[in-house]
Amino acid sequence: MSSAVGISINDRFTTSRGGTRVAFRVEGSGAPVVLSNGLTTTTNFWDYLRPRLLSQHRVLTWDLPGHGASGPAQCEQDACIEGQPAIVAQLMDELEMDAAVQVGWSTGCQVVLELCRVRPHRVAAMVLLLGGAGRVLDTAALPLPGALLDVVVRRVPRPLFARSVDVMSRLANAPLGHVLPRRLNLIGPDTAAGDARRITTHLRAIDAATVQTMIASAQAHSAWEALGGITQRTLIVAGDLDPFAPSEQVGVKMHEAMQASTLLRLPRGTHTALLDHAAEIGDALERFLASPPTPPTSPTH
Repeated sequence: MSSAVGISINDRFTTSRGGTRVAFRVEGSGAPVVLSNGLTTTTNFWDYLRPRLLSQHRVLTWDLPGHGASGPAQCEQDACIEGQPAIVAQLMDELEMDAAVQVGWSTGCQVVLELCRVRPHRVAAMVLLLGGAGRVLDTAALPLPGALLDVVVRRVPRPLFARSVDVMSRLANAPLGHVLPRRLNLIGPDTAAGDARRITTHLRAIDAATVQTMIASAQAHSAWEALGGITQRTLIVAGDLDPFAPSEQVGVKMHEAMQASTLLRLPRGTHTALLDHAAEIGDALERFLASPPTPPTSPTH
């Protein structure tokens, strides 16, 4: 792995229009690819795939507000799915990227789909990895019912939520702290111990207030009704053992709803398949990127 445990690889910064300090990195040359993270993770999740992209592509990675090396969200919009496409577009503008293949993981899929809805000309093609189109708690197979989690996130006072995040982080980083997450497939059974530590270590760095808003936003947001109108080529990767986005309830239904999608279904894939199924995903991604791109849709506003 190229980055230290729990530390973002990003080393450049910009300030969003909402005042949030956003960390990013751009590497390589060629057709541009933008990688958008999921909740509670940093750009080290891309460490197995990023090197495969750099030989042919200019690759932009960035940390969500309140994650990695980025600062806490300074406004509610920067912590919401509906607002984060503006951050992606701003980064692309600063780097003079007109359009790019947009790759999202987990809730990053919602960011990519929202970007496609409001700024389709910035999306040459899409890759949706282990994530859904919205209302994520409705389809998640987690230990607590999604409806209860939704109430907790929306109604628990911020100080209490922050304390809960701190307690969970301490438990996850304790000796044998990975045992329960592995049993629940929150961390895949094939995920290396070092990679599991990187996941739990980063939990110490997240801004709880930003994360609370983002979870509520990911549940409230939905691009499901827009899937049928998307014309950009799309690769969907779904894991049968993924408790956050189970294949049958999420990836398969997204594939059926879209006009130009390809589905890669991983029988042993969990939410950490980017780490422990990187070879399969990387092969599919390279084949997808080698195909002719779809011309970006012209902006309508």
